[in-house]
Amino acid sequence: MIEVDGSMGEGGGQLLRYSVALSVLLGQDLKIYNIRAKRRNPGLRPQHLTAVKTIASLAKAEVEGLKIGSKVVVIKPRERPKGGKINIDIGTAGSISLLLQAILPVLFFARDNSEVVVKGGTTVKWAPPIPYMQHVLTKLLSFFGANAEIELLRRGFYPRGGGIVKAKVFKVDSLKSVVMKPFSNIEKIEGISYVANLPVHVAKRQAAAAKDLLSKAYPHVPLRIDIDYRTPAIGKGTGIVLWAVTDQGVLGADSIGEIGKRAEAVGGEAARKLVNELKARAAVDEHALDNLVIYMSLARGTSRIYARGLTSHAETALKLCKMIAGADYRVEETDGGVIVEIKGIGLGS
Repeated sequence: MIEVDGSMGEGGGQLLRYSVALSVLLGQDLKIYNIRAKRRNPGLRPQHLTAVKTIASLAKAEVEGLKIGSKVVVIKPRERPKGGKINIDIGTAGSISLLLQAILPVLFFARDNSEVVVKGGTTVKWAPPIPYMQHVLTKLLSFFGANAEIELLRRGFYPRGGGIVKAKVFKVDSLKSVVMKPFSNIEKIEGISYVANLPVHVAKRQAAAAKDLLSKAYPHVPLRIDIDYRTPAIGKGTGIVLWAVTDQGVLGADSIGEIGKRAEAVGGEAARKLVNELKARAAVDEHALDNLVIYMSLARGTSRIYARGLTSHAETALKLCKMIAGADYRVEETDGGVIVEIKGIGLGS
């Protein structure tokens, strides 16, 4: 049985989600302790419990410690993940994106294609909004040969949640390795500025502020930001997601509206984040790299990705994938960023 200290590295929920996903994918028994030990409310929270329960059910795994507040979980997978039609209700405004990040690697290697309907939060602090998943992460996963389609049916904001997302996940035999270098050309910049149960001018002002900054920084790059005020929602909320398509990959950035935060500040914040990534000529943004480590580790061959920097989440993911899966890695610092190289284990046929 593999034992993982849940307080290592950034010590948060991602470590738990990665550990359980790798346990099921590799068919290895796992004990994870000190779960979320570095957080203000340590132990399993509802969204983490839902992710672990879902992943375990896919492999008919035996699970111990599956309750709110638990700091120790033991999981014993019993078969290859099955896929199929899955309905999940997080039960709170917990992030649908984080749950999808946890189950996608498992579903790609499932026996069947999957259709997943998840109810929860679609725009949540400290998590990527659903449009980021749609326009950035799924595009990057396609470079590995992993294809998923994500449809936003209803937005859900804190504290009420109630958002609904449908994802179609297509099984793979194995994943391809990728090489993503510093980009040479920005092909286009796009985005979506959205509001729910608020005046449409809020979304328009967010978009205008982002456009103003981006058009000055990259005057010759095609730029388009769509306005969405028609998607159904429970509760009120607003936000903007931007992405840049380059000759190497896709980079994203986002910002969420809050009470007292002007629309212009929301749009400007997202635009500045994207410009900072682009200035480094990164192939992927820092937060995307957090999510790609597990795919690089499972792929056939050696993957190399250039990013602006390495977050604590990415550092933890690298250590975890080496510990559980045996994927060797190397991090090379350059003048403008870092190159992450991982020798994948070639999971699958």
